[in-house]
Amino acid sequence: MKIISSLGEITSNAKDTFKRFPITLCWAIVGTLFTLCTIETNTFDSAFYGKTILIFTLGISWLIATRFFEEQFTKDKTWVFLLTLGFLLLFYFSVDIDGSEIHQNSIIRFVLYFLTGHLLVMVAPFVFSWNKSAYFNYLKSVFIALVRSLFFSLILYLGIVLALLAIKHLFAIDFKGERFFQVFVFCIGIVNTWIYLSDFPKEVHNQLAINYTKALEVLVKYILIPLVILYLIILYAYGLKIIINWNLPKGWVSYLVIALSFLGFIVQILINPIQKTINSRTISRFYPWFYYLLLPLIALLFIAIFRRINEYGVTENRYFVLVLACWILAMCLYILFSKGKKMKVFPFSLAGIAFLVSFGFWGVFSISTKSQLLQFKKVYTAIKKDNFSTTFEKKNQLRSIVRYLNNKQELHKVEPILGYNPKTTFKTDSRWQLQNRLMDSLEIKVTNSPHKTHGNDYYSVDEFNLTINTKKYDFLKRLFLNNYNKKNIIQGYRFYLSEKINTINVLKGDTSIGEIDCSEMIKKLKAQEKNYTISPDLMTIEHDFKTLSVKFIFHSIGLSKIDDNATKKYLSSADVYVLIKEKNAE
Repeated sequence: MKIISSLGEITSNAKDTFKRFPITLCWAIVGTLFTLCTIETNTFDSAFYGKTILIFTLGISWLIATRFFEEQFTKDKTWVFLLTLGFLLLFYFSVDIDGSEIHQNSIIRFVLYFLTGHLLVMVAPFVFSWNKSAYFNYLKSVFIALVRSLFFSLILYLGIVLALLAIKHLFAIDFKGERFFQVFVFCIGIVNTWIYLSDFPKEVHNQLAINYTKALEVLVKYILIPLVILYLIILYAYGLKIIINWNLPKGWVSYLVIALSFLGFIVQILINPIQKTINSRTISRFYPWFYYLLLPLIALLFIAIFRRINEYGVTENRYFVLVLACWILAMCLYILFSKGKKMKVFPFSLAGIAFLVSFGFWGVFSISTKSQLLQFKKVYTAIKKDNFSTTFEKKNQLRSIVRYLNNKQELHKVEPILGYNPKTTFKTDSRWQLQNRLMDSLEIKVTNSPHKTHGNDYYSVDEFNLTINTKKYDFLKRLFLNNYNKKNIIQGYRFYLSEKINTINVLKGDTSIGEIDCSEMIKKLKAQEKNYTISPDLMTIEHDFKTLSVKFIFHSIGLSKIDDNATKKYLSSADVYVLIKEKNAE
């Protein structure tokens, strides 16, 4: 009877959950079934199916937040759902397809909207009302629901997988590898979502009693706050080092300041309802001292990001760091000087920012593209002024800008600067070839030696003009050579690179046939003004041994230093077409 009662309770709870979140659960079920069919038909990598799966994934959190918005209206609330549905459809049709893949900008937008949806779930029931005790209990319930649903889904997944493996090995019934992934999708898409929603609290505004458990107090008092103090000590020590050495801060410090800020805000949310009543100096004095100590570090954050922007312009990463710096400063000032100090401001404001930066002339893509075009004009004009002679660093900076614009499909916008459109001038469907042909066409001469400032070099052949003539040879195979792999074999012949010398060893089994010296080819490559689209003739070596004729056509090679103090570089890797002919087989 107990088991039947438990099953009945589970069924009743599932029904109640479906009645409360019917659209969300139907969305999750349809999306999961669609994904399972996509995996089954092996169209998972298709752009169309990828777009659809993105929308189904995105819709879960947005529809949950929509349901909470609807619960706050007593009159007609259909418009809230229609607004969300319109947004999801608009995003679906705005997703750009790059060949057979989803464009990078659309992926970034998806991530921004995904974060926005989850942040809205954290604040949706409290948009029009506020109680700090109810909000604390709500966030606590949401976190417990998330942990429970993931834990139960993982247990179910492992159980089903072990059952399938048992059937496979005990009854010799084989399963396609996709079945295990399909089980995972089912558990995450339907089971996890259903359990998660079943634990969502009802009447959240009436849950005012604070149950601040000992475990939570220990987490905050002895783990989170000490981590905050540790990060503060590290960053202030670094700030002191900057003052002593009078150096500008490194860009990496930005991430540490942002991490510290988020950790501090999380602590503030956790201690907010009991900060004035708990008998703990550590917790009660966290505000305002943390925020006063954070202000100088925010200044350090702005200095670091503006330094990077001034040197290299704005990219998506730098744009997000700058926006987060502004948001952190605003939240810090809000907590210090606001009378209300409503914790819902943290997720709600961050959700609004994540949504707004995804489009418009103020958005991440517009600002980043304009900035990199200005950087291209600045660097290109300086190089042109010096008769296309510059340092290796400047040439590499220009190459990075070209690569960035090319990946964003914005390279045609350099036409006013160059006087021609690279996409129409260099007719190729390969983005990699397009950017390399543009850089090679500029014929930029390097005035300093890159070998003294960089640890490795890379050269690649012009594969569009690469034709392999197999005449006089019996076998052809593509090999990837390095100093460690000594098992590249063609018809019993082994090939590998020697350490510290530019030679390729050739063996028959364990018997040495001889060595092929690549020094002359490397010398000619270093004399080139370009690293890409090199003539196949310059990257070809032929050699005759007593029992074997060998021809190497290098697709690409890499040169590296032995260590940081070394000045000379050696052949460390090679992607090569190898042709052989045994003379004794004639």
